[in-house]
Amino acid sequence: FLRPKCGLPVSTYFSAVKLRWLLDNVPEARAAVAAGTARAGTMDSWLLSHLTKEGVHATDVTNASRYMLMDLSTLRWDAELCRAFDLDANMLPEIRSNSERFGEIASGPLAGVPILGCIGDQQAATVG
Repeated sequence: FLRPKCGLPVSTYFSAVKLRWLLDNVPEARAAVAAGTARAGTMDSWLLSHLTKEGVHATDVTNASRYMLMDLSTLRWDAELCRAFDLDANMLPEIRSNSERFGEIASGPLAGVPILGCIGDQQAATVG
């Protein structure tokens, strides 16, 4: 049921299994989900959140495809896949295009510079 939707085999390599482990083993993570303050993501979503003035919680489709929670036919988080791992989709980053305006850098020498793209490292290697 998983592979036809998300294209991935069940593996600890992907985010869904890691998130399930965190919620099963880290009380603070469970508490954050219960409070509605939990944010889950990969390095790209963490960087966007910390670099942007807006605190953008987003990822691109290539990174989202490695969570084991995205439906390949809709390119959206799938409620059935999230239920299979008992994960709240509200903590997941917004799935966006690789090439769009994600926000602006908040501070430092690059303050105000727009962030106009996001793509996974292996996927990026295919385009240069």
